[in-house]
Amino acid sequence: MASLGSFTLLAAFVVCSYAAAVSVAGARRRSPRLIESGLGAFYLVAALMLLGSAVIVHAFITGDYSIRYVDQYSDSAQPLFYQITSYWGGLDGSIMFWVTLLSIFGACAVYSNRERQRELIPYVVAVIAVVQMFFLFVMIVHKNPFATYLTQAPVDGRGLNPLLQNFYMVIHPPSLYTGFVGMTIPFAFALAALITGHLD
Repeated sequence: MASLGSFTLLAAFVVCSYAAAVSVAGARRRSPRLIESGLGAFYLVAALMLLGSAVIVHAFITGDYSIRYVDQYSDSAQPLFYQITSYWGGLDGSIMFWVTLLSIFGACAVYSNRERQRELIPYVVAVIAVVQMFFLFVMIVHKNPFATYLTQAPVDGRGLNPLLQNFYMVIHPPSLYTGFVGMTIPFAFALAALITGHLD
């Protein structure tokens, strides 16, 4: 499962790079085919991040302690609710959760505005994809939530920090991230408007 999770991150990075490059090229050349290809890649990133999230949540629920992140933030005694929310209990998972939310918000924003904002959408896709690439790069190189132990896996995990095992700490990160990540969308549209000169 860890290999599948790591693959989703690498694939998402490659697809993000493609989406950004093809979208800009399509806008410059006024090529609907390239723009549509970029949009397809952009939506694929959301699917890949959802798959990666499903893999890490499955690892927490099944107690796959060969994955370091699972070992560090859960144990077999934790209730199912906290095993699931351990997903964002540490930095590695928090970054992944951030990118997953951004990919979903971005896909929804682009899909709902693709007809009304035809001139802006390719650049919106490019801006959001570049932001996603940054966080994916950090994960792949420094904070991979799917990193495994080279030696034998622990029998049980270390458990989630007791301070994080309350309802308010469970809803706090998603609420905070929703606001922070959500601001990337108007930022992308603003940059796209500046690039295209469509400021009306």
